[in-house]
Amino acid sequence: MNRVVESYGLGTFADGTRTFAGVVAGDRVAEIPPGRLGAGIATTTDIFAAWDTARTELPALAAHASTAGTPLAQLRILPPVQPRHIFQAGANYRTHVAEIIVSGKAADDTRTDEELEAAAAAMMDERARTGSPFFFTGLASAMCGADDDVLLVPESGQTDWEAELVVVIGAVADNVTRDNALDFVAGYTVANDVSARDLQFPAEHRPLGGDWLRAKNRPTFLPVGPFVIPAENLGDYRDLEIEFRLNGERMQHDRAANMLFDVPTLIAQASAITPLLPGDLILTGSPAGNGGKWQRWLTPGDVMEASVTGIGTLRNTCRATPGKKATP
Repeated sequence: MNRVVESYGLGTFADGTRTFAGVVAGDRVAEIPPGRLGAGIATTTDIFAAWDTARTELPALAAHASTAGTPLAQLRILPPVQPRHIFQAGANYRTHVAEIIVSGKAADDTRTDEELEAAAAAMMDERARTGSPFFFTGLASAMCGADDDVLLVPESGQTDWEAELVVVIGAVADNVTRDNALDFVAGYTVANDVSARDLQFPAEHRPLGGDWLRAKNRPTFLPVGPFVIPAENLGDYRDLEIEFRLNGERMQHDRAANMLFDVPTLIAQASAITPLLPGDLILTGSPAGNGGKWQRWLTPGDVMEASVTGIGTLRNTCRATPGKKATP
């Protein structure tokens, strides 16, 4: 697909013979030669580790990219960074939580959908006031690039999508406060948290809380990218819109302002668990409208487009795992 970056962003690219970090502006990419931003700085992870100084050089590189860079269409877009940690926030959009509660209504529950939604709203208000985010961890080995195929696993017949805004950490964040948490953000990117639901909650594992590793961390199940856009180029993250389209049909749409726990809270509470490192990712949750809502599951040939305004779009085609028969 054709991509154009209005400001500039960071990414990781391959030209068929090598992989390199680059600055993208418009529809062109300028390679960042090793050492250009400081001794020992070669990858985007290195850049985020030196973010306070490296960021000042990016506008000049972006200006070069826009006039003399390599056309983006000639390059393969890889995941923009290789994180040491991936934190994922579950059930973090009000619409998504309400959808889960309404769709999970017990057979003997006599409340109307409107009454269930009102009860969900009250529960979420109380949880936001006194509770904490639900986190699980992801594996970097599950990541793939913005245009890569997603390989469906044959043992699942209920695999779906979750478009998410992603925080990229730009300094070591160790037990930081909510008040200064945004100081540790380098930028934002996009993810699609692909999940095999029938593997996530099998009967044998349900009493233990589900099998999140097996359901969510298969190779290619976490498209990330296409680029990291610096936070200062995006304005208020709460104004960003998250959207997911399946074969062109919109299935998810919401604003980041509707998170149950906002970005500063997610950073503060994740950093209380373990120090966050430069280049680490925090997936902030997904709006309502994934496969369970529509009772529509991914099949080979489906085209997924996960987008966030100002950042870009992931466009991944679902394929059957080579040599294996997909579940009907």
